[in-house]
Amino acid sequence: MIHDKKVTILLAAYKGAAYVGAQIESILAQDCEDWFLILSDDGEDTADVLDFYARSHPDRIAHHRSGQRFGSAQKHFMYLISRFGGEAPYTMCADQDDIWHPDKVRRTLEAMEAAEKQAGGQIPLLVHTDLRVVDGDLQEIDPSFMHFSKINGSRLAFPQLLVQNVVTGCTMMMNRPLAALAARAENEPHMLMHDWWIALVASALGKAVFLPEATMDYRQHGRNVVGAKNAGSLSYMLGRLKGDYARQMRDDSIAQTKAFLACYETELSDKQKKTCKAFISLTDQGRLGRLRTLQKYHLWKNTLPRRLGQGIKW
Repeated sequence: MIHDKKVTILLAAYKGAAYVGAQIESILAQDCEDWFLILSDDGEDTADVLDFYARSHPDRIAHHRSGQRFGSAQKHFMYLISRFGGEAPYTMCADQDDIWHPDKVRRTLEAMEAAEKQAGGQIPLLVHTDLRVVDGDLQEIDPSFMHFSKINGSRLAFPQLLVQNVVTGCTMMMNRPLAALAARAENEPHMLMHDWWIALVASALGKAVFLPEATMDYRQHGRNVVGAKNAGSLSYMLGRLKGDYARQMRDDSIAQTKAFLACYETELSDKQKKTCKAFISLTDQGRLGRLRTLQKYHLWKNTLPRRLGQGIKW
């Protein structure tokens, strides 16, 4: 499936017949033509739709049949990145139910090439952007996912990303060195999400860049695997403090950090390794010790309610 375009776009579908056609049409409408789209279906639920577009645009689109079931977007995307992430200088990921703005590829590519020029070499690089949050009928809920979710897309320092992901996979563009490093962890069972893992790799071993502009409509229709949450609502904040949610997220993040450290330890700096080990040690400390560690290694999430959750529930 080798092609000569600058950008490979990987679209992972699962029971997506209702929306995937509109998403593919939005990619075909890009004002930049330097891309090739690879469609993949988990279980072939949308095979007919994907086949139609691949037959209609053989110079731009291919339908890859893996012959296997993945069971999650994370596993599906990691499989695709491992197989096709090195075919072009840059790789993007697309969800099945969103709508890309016509200039999404071009604007993201411009930001990537500017970051590469500034970096002065082939280091692992990631660019991610904001999104416009819309409902199932594409009516606007919030012009900014970052505002809606109360996160800061510029919080890309390694310690910050260990405890909180701010990168949405369907906005990512990674360069070839980053895709190669990410592919190393294709079958890692403790990876929480592919975008979180890839953001960690970029932050630790290269650079991650935020483009603070919405480049797509992020459709919320009730069947989203992750989706956007109104983090400013009282119910959201209380939900994060109830039960074991916060502690479970801590433990899952620590398990991911252990796996990340094992995968990339030889490339990490001494400071990064020390930060990983400090985070991993939280479960062995009392409350005061945990607070000191969070402060010393800058392991706080953004927003006061989330930090209170760390202080009280972790």
